Amino acid sequence: MDLITGLLMVAPLLVVIVGVMGAPLLQAVSLSLTDKRIGLPGTFVGWGNYGRLVHDPLFWLAVRNSFLYAFGAVALKLLAGFGLALVLNEELPWRGLWRAIILIPWAVPELVAALTWRWMYSDTNGIINALLLRAGLIEFPVPWLGSPQTALAAVVLINVWKGVPFFTFSLLGGLQVIDAELYEAAAIDGAGWASQVRHIVLPALAPVMVIASLLSTIWTFNDFTTIFVTTGGGPAYATTTVPILTYEKAFWNLELGYAVATSLAAAPVFIGLIVLATRLFAGRER
Repeated sequence: MDLITGLLMVAPLLVVIVGVMGAPLLQAVSLSLTDKRIGLPGTFVGWGNYGRLVHDPLFWLAVRNSFLYAFGAVALKLLAGFGLALVLNEELPWRGLWRAIILIPWAVPELVAALTWRWMYSDTNGIINALLLRAGLIEFPVPWLGSPQTALAAVVLINVWKGVPFFTFSLLGGLQVIDAELYEAAAIDGAGWASQVRHIVLPALAPVMVIASLLSTIWTFNDFTTIFVTTGGGPAYATTTVPILTYEKAFWNLELGYAVATSLAAAPVFIGLIVLATRLFAGRER
C-alpha cells in the first residue's frame, strides 16, 4: 500500500520529466540518425552520422579542447577555491565583506563576464596589455584571444574567475562543520598547520571536493557562452569545443542531423559523471 501511495504521489512529476526531457531526447536521437538539413527534409542514414564523427579530425580536436578546457578549469577552480576557503575560515577583519566580494564573479551574468574579459584581453585598448606594458613585462601587446598559443588558456582563466566562488563557498561550508576539538587535539599532539590540513581538513572535505568537482566538470564541459562570445571557437579552431562545434554544424553548415549526433556523442561522458555524482550524494545522505 505504501509503495502504491508513493508511486501515485510521484506520478505527476514523472509525467512532467518524461514530457519535458524524455520526449525531446528521443526526438534528438531520432534526428541524429538522419541527414536532416535546416529547411530540407531528412532521410534515415542509421549510424552514418556517428561514422562520420569517428573519421572527423575536427570532432576529435573539439573533444580534446573540451577536456583540456573542462579539466584544466576545474583543477584550477578547486585549488583556488580551497585556498580561499581556508583564508575565509579564519578570523579576519571585515570577513563578511571579503566573502561578499569573492561572491561577485559568481553573481555576474555569463554574457557580461565574457564581454568584460574580451575587452580586458584586447590587444588595442585592453587593460591587461596596458598594465603589462607599463610594468615592462612585455614590449608589444599580446593578442591573448587571437593567438592559438594563448586563446585556450585565456578562456580557461575566464571560466576559473567565474567559477571559483562556487568551490570557495562549498568548501567553506564543509570547513565550518569540522569539530573544533579535532584541531585542539591535533595541536596538543604537536601537529602544525600543514599537518592539520593534511590529516583533518582534506579527509573531511574530500566528499565535498569530489561532488563539487563533478558538478563543475559537467557545467564547464557544456559551457558555450564564454567561448562563443570571446573567441567564437577560434583562432584556427584552438578553442572549438563540442558545444561550439555543434553550433557551427547546425547553424553555419545547416547540418542539423550531424550537429545533433555531435552533441549526443558526448552524452556517455555526462551520463557517467551524473551517475557518479548521484551515487556520491546518496552515500553522503546515508
